[in-house]
Amino acid sequence: MLAKPLTLSAPGKAILHGEHAVVHGKAALAVALNLRTFLQIRPSNNGKVLICLPNIGTSLNWETVQLRTLLRAFSGKCC
Repeated sequence: MLAKPLTLSAPGKAILHGEHAVVHGKAALAVALNLRTFLQIRPSNNGKVLICLPNIGTSLNWETVQLRTLLRAFSGKCC
């Protein structure tokens, strides 16, 4: 379990050329933007996972028990 909050971020990007070409294994020209997306994960004892997206007025939550079934379904299928 996570002991303290963890914050992650990633830069925004713009694909200048070849956006759909990459689907076919071709090259594209992309640049990073001075905009970032942030994710903060905080520990909780209430047995829920909450996603809050205030810029678009959305808040969702799930019981961790519901999410455990997803772990079994996807185990061994990624990374």
